[in-house]
Amino acid sequence: MAVTLRGRSAGRAAPVCVDALAALLRPQGRPAYADGIAAGVAIAGPLVFGARTGHPGIGATAALCAVLMAMPLPPGAGTVERARHLAARGLWVTAAGIYVASAGRSVAALAPGVAAAAFAGALLPRVGTTAALAVVLFGITGEAGDPSQWPGVVQAAGCAWTALLLLPRPSRARPAGDGPGQNPRAAPDPGGTTGADGHGPAPADPHPAAPPRARGRPVRHAVRTGILTGVVTAVTGWQGSLWGQGHWLVTSLLLSLRPTRRETRTKATKRLFGNALGGVVAALLLLCRPGPVAVAVLVGISGTVAYTFRPANYAYWSLASPVLLLLLSDYDSPLPWWAAVVRVGMVLSGGVVAVLASRWLWPAQDDT
Repeated sequence: MAVTLRGRSAGRAAPVCVDALAALLRPQGRPAYADGIAAGVAIAGPLVFGARTGHPGIGATAALCAVLMAMPLPPGAGTVERARHLAARGLWVTAAGIYVASAGRSVAALAPGVAAAAFAGALLPRVGTTAALAVVLFGITGEAGDPSQWPGVVQAAGCAWTALLLLPRPSRARPAGDGPGQNPRAAPDPGGTTGADGHGPAPADPHPAAPPRARGRPVRHAVRTGILTGVVTAVTGWQGSLWGQGHWLVTSLLLSLRPTRRETRTKATKRLFGNALGGVVAALLLLCRPGPVAVAVLVGISGTVAYTFRPANYAYWSLASPVLLLLLSDYDSPLPWWAAVVRVGMVLSGGVVAVLASRWLWPAQDDT
């Protein structure tokens, strides 16, 4: 009898899992092919230039700027609005480069810098996670990306190069959730509203007004994000892993933590699922130990795929981005294959911390 009951339970659980997976991967927008191609070129171009001129660190820094700049822009936005978003991202990315070069790469400099940038990004729609990610990524890349005594030069050039490629290509795709450098308020759906989970449209209200309990949510989320990212940066820095694989924990927390519990759970689940499968491909590629030009080509291809399908569903980005980020993060010092496994563990840990924080650290009373 017990065996029969267990068999029936397993039989009922399988369709539920399949339905949940289908819902997780269901398209929620349209791919942005032109923007994806532009992003791939913007990322791969500096890598090829750096490899050919003998300055791979400078090329990698400019490519990181492209990664931060190329996240989906508001759908249907004209040239002026796209230019405003790109200009805001470029200013914050350049400022992050200047800050890291001036304040140094010690934990005493990076932890407050990441916390302040995360707090500001949670309140400023056109900034999102861009600034905090820039501080983290520039802080762990070492001195190779600084060409001279002029901090911010490479970052400004990389941002300008990416903006030049992205500006004339309007995207019609509807965003699916938040990613590096993007905030739900920065890219509303065509109806001007977003569903409760941040991934779909909700009925338009001719007189929208935030409930009293929800009005303080942006500030609460900003404070929570700033404190948590600063603490995790400090802990991994003092432990010594921040400049190794520990920075993936910081970025995972930063990208998973959302204003509501439902958004946080959905984002963390998509990131874990996509990074687990994408990490397998990344590990296989790392085993092959590709050279600088091959890495540039692989990064360009994976970047094109990731940014093309990012507006359709954040899970698609999570599937394609591990190859892009793992090959690029330590471009001038190739990673071992097991770095992909460690990254999955860091993504899981960051997602768990984000889910727990969304539930226990200053949750809104009407949050579910």
